[in-house]
Amino acid sequence: MSFDLAIIGGGASGLSAAIEAKRESKKAGIDLNVTVFEHLNKPAKKILATGNGRCNFCNTDLNESHYFGDNDFIKDVLSSKYNDSIGFFKSMGILPYFENGRVYPRSEQATSIRDALLKTCEILNINFLTECDIEKIEVDNNKFIILDNNYDSVIIATGGNSQKSQGSDGSGYKLLKALGHKITDISPALTALTINEKSFKDLKGLRVKGNCALYSGRKLLKEEYGEIQFTENAISGIPVLNISQFANGKKNLNVLIDVCNEFSVNDLTKHFKECRYKSPTFRTEEILSGIIPQKLAYFVMKKSGIKENTLASKLTEKNIESLVLTLKQLEFKIDGVRDFDYSQVTKGGASSSDFDTKSLISKKQDGLFACGEILNVNGDCGGYNLHFAWTSGRLAGASAVKYLNNK
Repeated sequence: MSFDLAIIGGGASGLSAAIEAKRESKKAGIDLNVTVFEHLNKPAKKILATGNGRCNFCNTDLNESHYFGDNDFIKDVLSSKYNDSIGFFKSMGILPYFENGRVYPRSEQATSIRDALLKTCEILNINFLTECDIEKIEVDNNKFIILDNNYDSVIIATGGNSQKSQGSDGSGYKLLKALGHKITDISPALTALTINEKSFKDLKGLRVKGNCALYSGRKLLKEEYGEIQFTENAISGIPVLNISQFANGKKNLNVLIDVCNEFSVNDLTKHFKECRYKSPTFRTEEILSGIIPQKLAYFVMKKSGIKENTLASKLTEKNIESLVLTLKQLEFKIDGVRDFDYSQVTKGGASSSDFDTKSLISKKQDGLFACGEILNVNGDCGGYNLHFAWTSGRLAGASAVKYLNNK
């Protein structure tokens, strides 16, 4: 018997669902026609932008603590037999390269991942319909009707609402909602924090390692250590991206950045006092340049109320105290978060409670599955979101075949 499977969305989760479905159908001896609907002119466009073009497709530390959403749902999906992303891509000729836990293709080119996926789809005779917007899915007599064609099963893999230019425009939420699913509140995640401070522009282009702590008033929301990047009106970098989702909906936001994380207050105080006596003719900015980048040194002095060219011998106890406090708690008021166009992923989405954790089949509509970013699951920066896309996509694809086989 022949079956038709429709996959809405030609991104990471949709392509992995298509590949796994075709592989599993061959094992089961099922004649399965798979059609992937993609509203851009080419599939997998967003993959090319990941990892700064290198495609950080997985991580060696896949603890559930790196994910946000329904913990039990996340645990079940990630513990499925389809959680071997490295093995999945090895089966398509991709060897891994490891860097501080992050996993990249050995070529360090995102095009390698995209090309491997599309070549595998070609070999498996997976059909693609591009520049195709799906605005509704009708159900009649156990069949799904899409663009006047009938399908026995459907997988929704349209992604979230982040980076519309790369294909994720939130269109899948409407489809699932029309089929009885709940959509949780959505907000940008893995995005920059904006700062409206005139002197902040002096730090444009700066990169510095430090601990970044996000506060709402006096309440600590989240903190993380890593390289922080300064733009004209925002801070970015992995630690900022990871804490950004905790800023949504909060008031009186500010960040405290410790740019000397490995040194204590006492260590720094002692250092400045020693410089005051051992290097009395050094200017304060010259001493600071031995600790932090020069551009930041001038900014720290300004924040500390110390004039340029102030000699070390002229530093008072109060000056030193102010310098140390600024280095350990460089404070900025957060104006807001960058919107969906700039965020890497979406927080929230289709409620995971509407889907079976072991198969990702809908509890609202028989034969319907969902996978990837459209679900209310998001992860930290570092390959976690792509790993969830591959894993949930493969699980949905294999489950669709099992459903059709039983049918």
